[in-house]
Amino acid sequence: MKKQSVKKYTALACAALCIVPMAAAFCGCSPREEVLKIYNWGDYIEEELLDVFEDWYMRETGKKIRVRYDTFDTNEDMIMRIEVIKADYDLVCPSDYMAERMIKDGLAQKLDKSIFDNMSRDDLYDGLAEKVDFDSDFEYFAPYCWGTFGIMYDVGTDEYSTIFEPDDARMKSWEALWTDFTTGGKKRTLMKDSVRDAYSAARIYANRDKLKELSNGFTDYNDAYKTELKSYFSSVSDEDIEQAKQTLIAQKKVLHKYEVDDGKNDMLAHTTPAWLGFFWSCDTGLIMQEEGGGHFYYEVPKEGSNIWLDGWIIPKYAKNTEAANYFLKFINMYDPDDENSQFAMTNFDYMGTSMAGKAVMEDAKADLLDMMYNELTAEDRAEMDQEDIDYADMMYNREEWFKLMYIDMMFPPDDVLARCEVMRDFGKQRGTDLDSMWIDVKTS
Repeated sequence: MKKQSVKKYTALACAALCIVPMAAAFCGCSPREEVLKIYNWGDYIEEELLDVFEDWYMRETGKKIRVRYDTFDTNEDMIMRIEVIKADYDLVCPSDYMAERMIKDGLAQKLDKSIFDNMSRDDLYDGLAEKVDFDSDFEYFAPYCWGTFGIMYDVGTDEYSTIFEPDDARMKSWEALWTDFTTGGKKRTLMKDSVRDAYSAARIYANRDKLKELSNGFTDYNDAYKTELKSYFSSVSDEDIEQAKQTLIAQKKVLHKYEVDDGKNDMLAHTTPAWLGFFWSCDTGLIMQEEGGGHFYYEVPKEGSNIWLDGWIIPKYAKNTEAANYFLKFINMYDPDDENSQFAMTNFDYMGTSMAGKAVMEDAKADLLDMMYNELTAEDRAEMDQEDIDYADMMYNREEWFKLMYIDMMFPPDDVLARCEVMRDFGKQRGTDLDSMWIDVKTS
């Protein structure tokens, strides 16, 4: 557990604030060059770090800074404010395809590597850098956090336990989300209410036989297989859209409902009849860390899937690019031997999702394995908060199958990355076409 450095720096930041006149504590009263405006997803940063950054920035530059932090719900909400309203945010955190669109449309500024100097392709988690081919030298895009899409299912339900084993081969395929598991008149499957994600899963499922042939029965994820899979995430034709539409319409007869954020919590609380669905790995990680979350399993289907990747962009209309680049340097800082340079690990501890940095991921994996397989000593307990003790005890007492699955979910191995691709920008017109397709599916 590496949370002490946050508390230390937060105390320093608060002390620094005390000497600032009260009126200047509000961003609206500060000169624009003393304000860093960040537009990010909700729950996508340990917000104590924002205060820490203000203090760190003063130490680094001798200049005052105040962070104004706003959140958005969708990539489309974000791009509307940047492209149409021309909001002067200094940093935004789009997903892969939207970052590519911003770069292509001239809505992104180049990163200043003379300031932001602690991220290169070699610094990324093994196998991740090669997936980011829309900005291969990271001139505009700074990878932040990432994960996979897959199937999460509850092995603790009566319905599941009478049909499957925890690691059942039949749940390793997208076919599980097109199978009717209705019992007692209740449908058991959730689907993500997200047009791009649903489209991608449908395209892969509809072409599973071709993918199987190319990969020799899903045993060899070779270049021919990867080229075919990548085409589903990089280009769209009228025929592709029609194929996905018909595949998704056929799925509706087995669905309990479409959902975005509430499905995972409903499954944890047993307030839904569903016991499987299409989920992002970050969401599955959140509920698996909760009490009662040890009976969930997550699988990246054998046919292939998507890597979602969110990262930082300095928008065209940003007014404080210097502070933006310093923030990128700050948020990526990680030195395991320096308690004052572990901000990236602090963020990992808070977010509970895979981070882009290799060093953070390697040490986080080692820490998690140690927690899972070595019971806390009396000395450990004396130095830890009760919340951290409870979490460590819970993870240590999880079943072996859960531990193996959870590690692979948080730190995807080579064979998982080999069957995943990053979503690309389809273009505005095709985006509109997909939106129309999704309306047709949901109203059919």
